[in-house]
This record gives sequence, C-alpha cells and structure tokens, in this order.
Amino acid sequence: MIAAKKPIYQNNRRIDITAYMGPRRAGKRDFNGAYGENPRDPKEGYPSFICDDVFTLYKEAGMNFLMPEADAFYGQIITEIGYQPEENFEKSDLYTYMKLAEKHDLVVYPTVEELFGPMTHRDGPFGDAEKRIIREFVETVQKHCPNSFEGIMLTDEPGYASLGRVKKIVEYLRSDEIRRIKSDLKFFASMLPMYAPLGSYSQKYDTDEYQEQFRFDDERVQVYQDYVERCEDAIGEFCFDYYALGRDGWLSPAFYQNLEIAAEHGRDGQYTTGVTLLSNRMDTSYNPKTGRGRNVYRIPSYEDIRFQVYSALAFGMQRIGYYTFWQQYHESNGEIYPKAMINYEPSEEKGYRATEIYYAVKEVNEEVLAIDHIFLRYKWQGCKVVRISREKNIRLVKGGYEGGCITDVKATRDLLIGCFTHEEDQTEGYWIVNAQNPYRYEMNDVELCMEGAERLLYYRKGKEYDVPLQEGQFRVRLGVGEGIFVIPYGTEHKSKRENE
Repeated sequence: MIAAKKPIYQNNRRIDITAYMGPRRAGKRDFNGAYGENPRDPKEGYPSFICDDVFTLYKEAGMNFLMPEADAFYGQIITEIGYQPEENFEKSDLYTYMKLAEKHDLVVYPTVEELFGPMTHRDGPFGDAEKRIIREFVETVQKHCPNSFEGIMLTDEPGYASLGRVKKIVEYLRSDEIRRIKSDLKFFASMLPMYAPLGSYSQKYDTDEYQEQFRFDDERVQVYQDYVERCEDAIGEFCFDYYALGRDGWLSPAFYQNLEIAAEHGRDGQYTTGVTLLSNRMDTSYNPKTGRGRNVYRIPSYEDIRFQVYSALAFGMQRIGYYTFWQQYHESNGEIYPKAMINYEPSEEKGYRATEIYYAVKEVNEEVLAIDHIFLRYKWQGCKVVRISREKNIRLVKGGYEGGCITDVKATRDLLIGCFTHEEDQTEGYWIVNAQNPYRYEMNDVELCMEGAERLLYYRKGKEYDVPLQEGQFRVRLGVGEGIFVIPYGTEHKSKRENE
C-alpha cells in the first residue's frame, strides 16, 4: 500500500553500529598463539591506547557501542608478560575502559575470558560454577559502571556442538536471578557465515570428508539453515560475520545469499538480525623473514564500504558491525592484518593514525545515521533483483518478491531492491542498491515504475528529495555501491491491483 501523503517521522531512533575491537590495550600482540612473539611489533610493546583521543575517534566514526573483548577482559590486567588476574575491579583495564566510555557517552558489552572462550565454544556442563562466574561479573560491573554497562559480548562464531550450552547460558542471563541485578541486560553474539566448513554446522558433516567442501549448493543451504534455526532457538536473534571483498576484485558468491537467509528467518521469527562487514585488509602465508604474504581480503574503499552496508540494509539488517577498528592483536603465519581503520604508526607522536578505511566508514555511517530513524520503521518483506552480470553473488539470490507497487524494473547493471512495509500502517518503502561488484566501478542507470504513485520521497547520502512522478516512472543513476531509500506516496485513486 502506498502512503496517501508525505510521511514525516520523528528523529527518535538510531541503528546500532559497532566495530571489533575498540581502543587498543597496551602490551604486545600474539603470533601463532604466543604472546609477545609477533615479529611485526616493537620489542618493548605498545603503550595503552585506551584514552580520550581514541574513544573520540571511535564515536566520531558513528559507532555507538563497544566490545572490548581481550583489550579489557573482566578480572584481568595486561602486564609485561601478558594477561594476569586482577581481583580489584577498580585496578583493572576494564574499569578504566568503561569509565572512559561513559565519559564519551558510549555503552560497552564487556566479557569474561572463560565465557567468551571455552564456555561458548565447547560442549559441557553449565552449573553452579559457571553461573557463579557470570553472576559475579554482572554484579561487579553493574555496581561500578551502571551507566556504561549495557550488555555482554557473549560469543563469536560458535559451532553446532556448543549451541546447547549457549542456550543454557542465555536462559540464565534472562533469569530472574540476573534480572534482579540488571533488569535490562543485553548481549551480543556473532555467529558463523555460510562459507565455514560444513562440519561447523552439523555433527553429520563433522568428518574429514567434508572439511574441504565449499560448494554453494542446496546441501550447504539446508545445513546452514538448520544452523541458523539452532542459533535462533539458543539466542533469539541472528547476527553473523561476512567478509565478501577478496583480492583482485573477487566477490564472495554467497554474500547476498547469506543475507537473504538471515533476513527470511528474522522476518518469519520476528527477531533481530545483524551483520559484521569487512573494514580491514588481511593477508595469509606470511613470511616474517621476507615480510611478504598473500592477500586474501583487499583494502576496502568508500565504494566497497557502502556496497556492503547498503546491501545489508536492503536485507533488513538492524545492526551493523565492522571488522576491524584497529589492527588485530591475534596474528599468525596464516593471518596478518596490515591495515584497518586505525593503524599503529611510529612516525606519529600519538603512535597511531586513522587510515582511508576509517574515513570511508565514517562517511557511510554519517549517511546512514542521517536517515536511520526513517528506515528502521520499515520491516523487510522480501527482495527483487535484476541480474546482468555472471556474478554468483546476485545469481544465488532467490528474490521474487511479488507484493508492492513496483510493476517494472530496468537496470544497466546488477540491481538489488529490498522491499519493506511500515511497521504500523503497512505502507511501502524500498532500498534500491547498485549491486554490481564495486571493484568494477560501474554506474547503474535504473528505471522503476511504481503503480499509483504520484510522488516519490527518496533519501540519498543522508539528504531528502521529494520529486513528482509521471505515470509512476522514476529514473536514477546510482553510483558505485550506492543505495537509496525510497517511499512512494500521494495516490488519489486505487491501483488496478486493489480494484481487482
């Protein structure tokens, strides 16, 4: 149904945006699992960057919550020899971290190493001992930092085997015992993407035979859907990591398919969906002697960032994450991170610098935050696609949404249309995204016919445009990776579909 008049919305909502991880701890980084052995680090290690300047950078980029993970585990402090226990919370790295977050009007999802690691990544009991760890953690953090403590960073990419235990943990976090300590406690969990080994999703496939099976076929789709359903049952939401932008223009074949699966389950189950996107470069096969490695994920440009974000929004994602804010502190011969939003930089007096990735993320976030109070009122119903290229990314999408006023679509390049209805009055809204691989730097000339619409309200780079339509026709040239949100309105007569 088309809106009868131009809608006006109060600016009282915002989308949650985060980045792994935030301000960086002092000390040294790991290499192949050994603390202090990273050949890319200075021998003396790094000073603490848990400071005002870095919190300011984080917030100015548009992020509103932090997940410190190992930068500030509960009950620990970083020393010259690595992590050590610290029973006095006010002396811990996490206390300093959360007080600075409060100062900068940011909220935090801290975690305990036992919870984030073995408790949510291994099958096992969940009894009094495990509950005691969580309860003490929640009590202490809530007592000292009630203004910045919003939730818990629960887990990252658990496999099928630990989901039963994760479900018990979530039930405990929602129990009266924990609610009496913190009634509004939230949590964040990021699950596996569909390009992980099949054995990560199901015991049936947890064999040597399937370890190297990466075909994106019906079997993988079914196994992954089963995993999504188990995650939903355990947690009540589904957020996942997906890094789609490879070297030399490679685009992951299942980026859109994974978003579509998550969106369909979120729609049908009425739960939150979210995705963490690529904001760094990663290399593999690193040789410390030569300083050479093989590039896996390229340095994302502004166009790459907005392609990822607007595509995610077109599938109704309600939470956006980035990986990573700072260069990872876990590296190995198999994974190094030469560039992120923020890099260590010895030529700078501050010891770090914001890179071009940071400014690309900041610009896209500013565009999104200018209109999030509008599009967050709309619920995803399905999508339409125009397939021009031979990219599997667009060809694996089912699409086929048949509702709404759009009766005809033409595009010169791959196009994604996310179809939405308003949560209260069921009026229509659409994300229109240039789905062409952004590495190709191709514009997209788009023509839409919206039956019964007399005017179109659309939002582009955070700005509002209100234009008349002739017989429902709208034409626009979309930039590389660009997405716009459109709301057709102003019908004087019923459409032919309504009359029928």
